[in-house]
Amino acid sequence: MKRLLYTILLILNLAAAMLLLLSTLAGFQPPSEGILLSMLSYGYFVLLNLNILFILIWLLCKRWTFLLSLGVILLRYSFIPLFFQVGGKPIETTNPTVKVMSFNVHHYYGRDINPTNEPGEQMDSNAVAFLQMLREHEPDVLCLQEFLPYTAGGKVHLADSMMAMGYKYHKSAYPAMGHSATICWSKYPLVNPVYIDSSSKLQVDVVHPDDTIRVFCLHLNSYKLDSSDLKEIDRISHGTVDRDSARGTLGKFKETIIAHEEEWNLIKPLIELSPYPTIVAGDFNDTPGSYIYQQMRQLLADSYVEQGKGFCTTYHGFFPNFRIDYILHTNDIRAISYKRVKCNISDHYPIIVELEL
Repeated sequence: MKRLLYTILLILNLAAAMLLLLSTLAGFQPPSEGILLSMLSYGYFVLLNLNILFILIWLLCKRWTFLLSLGVILLRYSFIPLFFQVGGKPIETTNPTVKVMSFNVHHYYGRDINPTNEPGEQMDSNAVAFLQMLREHEPDVLCLQEFLPYTAGGKVHLADSMMAMGYKYHKSAYPAMGHSATICWSKYPLVNPVYIDSSSKLQVDVVHPDDTIRVFCLHLNSYKLDSSDLKEIDRISHGTVDRDSARGTLGKFKETIIAHEEEWNLIKPLIELSPYPTIVAGDFNDTPGSYIYQQMRQLLADSYVEQGKGFCTTYHGFFPNFRIDYILHTNDIRAISYKRVKCNISDHYPIIVELEL
């Protein structure tokens, strides 16, 4: 009986170890050529914990089989710092710096995934909290997504307030700033805007007194999950699957993952051609295990990996929480501090990074 139990555990452990390994390989295969690895990448952290559990079980059983999961974890150990950091101590410097914030403000709706367009006190209070946060942290450059210059009822006019606070310059990826937009605000002049593909992606140069910096302000394609999709994800997590509903939800994931690959094909050559130190910031709508993140890391450093601390999820809506907002940069820039600000202004948390030029 004991031998049968060990055999079953070994088979389950082999499956968990293989899935963990595969979940780290999304960056090697474009989603358009095969979606399986990209889909598995979302399960990396769960699979990591499952393999740690198998290690503990085998150790309790005093069996060398624990080396199976341990070997796979060590083989792809470089993934762990993308999800968890133990550092995070700010670095002192006398060199010039620029403080950058990236934040999907979600129209100031808070955590509501299906907000109405009716004006409300919640939007007003969140917009006021956003302005107060700017006064407290004083970032130099803001990369904002789903930005509105005023709340639905018109009670809080953010554009006027921000300009009064010193953010004299802005470039919006949408022709009319009055619409929801990806937008860059700055205390320094902004020049040479390039509108990439749609109203969700913007390239602009920041004329800092010590250097010109090229900034990409991005909002990559969303999964557009509705309440029925979230219910289906909850059912799947509890082992109950409705095939038709699951197929529709997984279809949205597949479409979005492939869309991210197409967006990367547009952005990559622009980054490679940049003549200046470059910052890429925004809501990528994808995890550190994803194809697009892995591709970006071949060109750019991740400020969280340099100076982050803890798990640091940036999305806290009704979908399982992930780090999907990033501030990346070229190697001629160094992150000296990283901060995630916990607030209920949006279903995202803002991240603020101080970068040494």
